[in-house]
Amino acid sequence: MLEKSTIEKINQRKKRRVKKKTIFWMIIMVVAAFGLWYQQNHSLHVTTSFQSQVVEENKELTTLLTYDPLDQSSFGVYEKDMIQCTKDGVKRITLDGHTVWSQAYFMNRPSLIVSNPYVGVGDIGGQQIYAFGDKGKAYIVETSYPILQFTLTQKGFLGVLQQTPTGHQISVYDNQGKILVDHITYAEKDGQPLGIFLSPEGEQLVTSYVDTNGNEILSKLTFFNIGEIGEGQIDSISGSYHYPNLLIPQGTFLDDHTFIAIGDQKILSFQFNKKPIESWSYLYSQKVRKVSMKGKKSFALAFGDPLAGAHEENGEIARIYDQQGKVLGEQQIKAPVDYLYHTDNITIVGTGRTFYGMNTKGKILWEYTATKDIKAFLPFSDYKNFLIVSQEDVTFMQLK
Repeated sequence: MLEKSTIEKINQRKKRRVKKKTIFWMIIMVVAAFGLWYQQNHSLHVTTSFQSQVVEENKELTTLLTYDPLDQSSFGVYEKDMIQCTKDGVKRITLDGHTVWSQAYFMNRPSLIVSNPYVGVGDIGGQQIYAFGDKGKAYIVETSYPILQFTLTQKGFLGVLQQTPTGHQISVYDNQGKILVDHITYAEKDGQPLGIFLSPEGEQLVTSYVDTNGNEILSKLTFFNIGEIGEGQIDSISGSYHYPNLLIPQGTFLDDHTFIAIGDQKILSFQFNKKPIESWSYLYSQKVRKVSMKGKKSFALAFGDPLAGAHEENGEIARIYDQQGKVLGEQQIKAPVDYLYHTDNITIVGTGRTFYGMNTKGKILWEYTATKDIKAFLPFSDYKNFLIVSQEDVTFMQLK
């Protein structure tokens, strides 16, 4: 039998071993917690995946209307109602079928923009744009040249890109249809336009052009101050940035002074007051499949195949960014993304006929598989009700 002193020594050694193990695992937990915190708050390149089990919710579906695919109808969500736009006119309709307001016209290629509380309909290739407010028509614009593209802000300001005989004209109108700026560009000197982007208050304008006259592709971002700020600047131009071998077809103002440009190889961010300053950029390793920039605090991109020379293999992925380029959340997707709709409260991802609703951290909340091809999957402001537009009908989906 062991002596009492020997037993006490053995017990003390056991206690010391247990204490050491406890301290060791506490250190591991602290380091892991710190690593997770640092990853979420300090890294632009390291992301956090929010893979999760889908939350099953009951779905109630109601067909609201059917239409002829030859009518070229497009639809949008406006407050608790929907907007239907065709070649012959546009109307705001309640979900029980009541028409709130309507406007007849004839357009060969009507394009619809819903920017609550404004709605815009422009004739691409034509010379007419209608702007509507809560109660109906706000103003009409007749352009000098055929319309290539237009943008409408939530404050009712309108930016229009037109095709001239020698190049292009960019025009900006206030929320009563009064012209603020006309700017002429020439194809041989300035290149071809990819997009125009207008700040919410109509005070800042950005144009994206691509010049292919040299030995390499050259993208040009030009920044304009509109109104009193731009009066002392030549052609109201406050600055420009040139990027070789980069295409920049998309962008948005997250607020009046924060502009995000989406290129085919990188994201660029600018702070824009009297002069634009590039604040950050993020070079990605995968091809961009889809972009959605409906939010004012965040935006979303879907990525797929790796870019040439890239070694990173992330697969199909949807990613949500904030104003500073921080990844708020991401989700691995089973198949290539062919539909993406993002707001600051929800992101809808579509692959074929299957759609997912994700929260602001990339967590999948629900899944829906349609029985037919879907053109648009649009959330109402409560993010529990949705407008689903197929090739021949419009359905209302409610999550219970």
